[in-house]
Amino acid sequence: MAVKVRGVMSINGPANNVTSIETDLRNALREGKSRSPDGSRDAGNDYSGLVSGISVRSIQEIDRLIEGLQGLRQKLNSDGDRLHRDIAQHVAFSQAVVDLTKIVSDGMTSVNKSGGV
Repeated sequence: MAVKVRGVMSINGPANNVTSIETDLRNALREGKSRSPDGSRDAGNDYSGLVSGISVRSIQEIDRLIEGLQGLRQKLNSDGDRLHRDIAQHVAFSQAVVDLTKIVSDGMTSVNKSGGV
């Protein structure tokens, strides 16, 4: 028996996720009841397969989410490393500008003392 399960994650939050899974499960159970009139043995196997299928899909969705989060972590780490390097370069550049400004200022002071201006 094939069961269609809507995506586990939703923008609307976890309450809708549970509701969609519950709705899909109820619909699938109703379909299973209408298909097996003789009863318990077939229904037990169908329900087991149904629950197993839903579990597998949920686990696959969780795995996809974990992979996505790991990708985001790698991106954040690489962006953080890049920012760290950029800040270090900025600090070095700023220090070079301060040193150059001091050299120019000292040079102007010595020119002023010698009466060149």
